[in-house]
Amino acid sequence: MAKSLESLRFLLWIGVVLMLLWFLIFCFGSAKFLANLTVAEAPNYFLRLYGVFPLSWAILLFLARKNVEKNIAIINAGIITGILTCISVVGYGFVIKATGAFHWTSAVVILVYSLLLYFFKPEIKKA
Repeated sequence: MAKSLESLRFLLWIGVVLMLLWFLIFCFGSAKFLANLTVAEAPNYFLRLYGVFPLSWAILLFLARKNVEKNIAIINAGIITGILTCISVVGYGFVIKATGAFHWTSAVVILVYSLLLYFFKPEIKKA
């Protein structure tokens, strides 16, 4: 698979959009909207605070796309975080018996996105 920096930059833009979408859903979605997604709102606005996590990743991915080769550590951290997030959602789904399609769709999207980042990231050149 060709490892074009432009295709990686495009993937980073997709990540920015995805993370901003999740930020908007978790921080500003109404209780009824979240219930329709089968996302239960925890007490003390824990779910609302969780919305800041995708916002921080959107900012990091936006900054990483400016100079991909120098910011490969951000991309590696994004890959690791995405895979661990997917594992935690799947684990939570099996333990708590989550039935909502939103959780499973999010897990699949983040896994596919993380794998695409992994396959499109440039090789590290040793000096």
